[in-house]
Amino acid sequence: MKRKWVLLKILMFLIFLGFLLIFSQKQFEKREIKNIIAKIDYADGNYFITEKVVKEILGETHRDFPKMAMKSVEINRMEENLKKNPFIKNAEVFLENNGFLHTNIQQERPIARVNTGKEQFYITQEGKRIPLSQHYSTQVMLVDGPVDSADFALISELVQKINEDNLLKNLIVGTHKNSRNSFILLPADGGYVLDLGNLENVDRKLDNFKVFYREFLAVSDSIPYKRFNLNFINQIVAQK
Repeated sequence: MKRKWVLLKILMFLIFLGFLLIFSQKQFEKREIKNIIAKIDYADGNYFITEKVVKEILGETHRDFPKMAMKSVEINRMEENLKKNPFIKNAEVFLENNGFLHTNIQQERPIARVNTGKEQFYITQEGKRIPLSQHYSTQVMLVDGPVDSADFALISELVQKINEDNLLKNLIVGTHKNSRNSFILLPADGGYVLDLGNLENVDRKLDNFKVFYREFLAVSDSIPYKRFNLNFINQIVAQK
């Protein structure tokens, strides 16, 4: 008898639990979105994406946005539409039971601005091409000349090496591609240029220049040379 009573209580509890789940689901389906919270990563200091832009993209996903029923929210479609924006690297969307819709946005990180003479665009940290923005411009390394897609990854690697070095990031302000696989670095003072050649063995070339800069250029009152060739092993050739 006692065992039957225990089984009966368990059965009643399961029925009650099922009723609560059904009731909660019905209530969920009736609810509308109460608030939209856009969390955007601005750690790199870039502002290509704003909360307004995020809401405009979400609005393209649902006709009745933002007063839409929670049951009609298409999370996957929202994420897909957000990721189509060229300035969004990654996007996550999730919905809470209280009606709060959250978006977590990670922006692309440009590290170089390219001007080929025919068009301009950014190159990201991953060597990806993205367009310029009509609403925001970020301060990055300038690269000009006949740059093509085969150069993107190498340029990204070069700029990152310069940005990570305290001396170079304050000294080098631009890069010029003067011919096929041949690059020139442009120092801030503009009195000379650095002939980097191809982008192979970049670490060695830059390390050689840093030694040369500290021992000669940094202590010289004037620099009688207009060009320094970094292509040779263990030496730098100066040209007037």
